Amino acid sequence: MPLTHYITDLHHARIGVWQITEKEDYFLKKMPMTDAERAELDLKRGHSRLEWLAARFLVQQMTGWAGKIVKDDFGKPHWEGSEYHISISHSKEYTAVIISTQLVGIDIQHITSKLESVAWRVMNDVKLINLDTHNRLAHLHVYWGAKEALYKAYGKRELDFKENLPISPFKYKNIEGVFDGRIMKADYYKTFLLHYLLIGDYMLVYAIEK
Repeated sequence: MPLTHYITDLHHARIGVWQITEKEDYFLKKMPMTDAERAELDLKRGHSRLEWLAARFLVQQMTGWAGKIVKDDFGKPHWEGSEYHISISHSKEYTAVIISTQLVGIDIQHITSKLESVAWRVMNDVKLINLDTHNRLAHLHVYWGAKEALYKAYGKRELDFKENLPISPFKYKNIEGVFDGRIMKADYYKTFLLHYLLIGDYMLVYAIEK
């Protein structure tokens, strides 16, 4: 399936969402790979192979350039030889990518009630109490996705989701909305604009450095 969503943000970020309905051969025939990339793909098993291929093909479709995506020592992806920042997320049959000259992070999650049981790990009691009554689960996934997107933007691990990734309170709006978040750790401080978009029963959240 082609791009289901393509967004050009006011901050010049590009966001793409791809629903994976193809087999591996579809991507392999259309996407050139180096020997190193083929070796990396060979290490993957099951659905993770399709996710890997779809993400790289999506970058190619969004940019027109078949560049190499490499990961640093912390596992953060980088677009080799480019000034652009990149972030990638997968959930079941969806892959999402964000590309920008600004620091960015992205998360897409299938909406599930299972999140309720682990939400306390990333949110304080006040925010849990003030979730939208009629859209509690969706609202919760926005918070969760925001924390994940900020974590990916930072890219160096060792963050406490409660303490180091504060999210400004916001009212949940159906389908899409915008709010603020921060990364705060020792001498590191950055503010981000966070966007969310409901795609069927998936929640897409992306963060762009202000």
